Amino acid sequence: MKLFNRPFGEYYQFAKVGVYLLAAMAVIRFVLKPMTGLAYDKVTHFASVTNLMILLMIYFTIRARASGFGSYRDFLGVGTVLGLSWAALTIIGIAVDEFGGIDTYYTDLAHGGDQSSWIHMGGHALGGVVFSLILWGIGSLVNFLMSLVRKKAVA
Repeated sequence: MKLFNRPFGEYYQFAKVGVYLLAAMAVIRFVLKPMTGLAYDKVTHFASVTNLMILLMIYFTIRARASGFGSYRDFLGVGTVLGLSWAALTIIGIAVDEFGGIDTYYTDLAHGGDQSSWIHMGGHALGGVVFSLILWGIGSLVNFLMSLVRKKAVA
């Protein structure tokens, strides 16, 4: 049994604009604390790579239905691209913060920055897999709800 309907590269091509947006938000989140000095809880919801990733999954699910990427395995592929990209960008942010000596939101003491940097990065690596599955669930739910709306509109 295959996990995805298409080669993984096709899912990346489909969602690459989303990966670029995640990277842009990751950079914004990285430079926000050194540039503004604002507290974590004042800014983090506006510069959240996680929130953006969830919104992107909803967008790509809607777009997938219109472009033929509409199966549940396709949603898993798109969710995996977004989830693993999120994990990689977060791990890079943590590594640069920890080993480069820059104080950013990626290692805020109240939100994971007080533990071992290796455990922190490993947790995000595992989180990339977990978030891929969560995004798959979100995409599947959005797809299901859209199919209900379409059935009611046709009837």
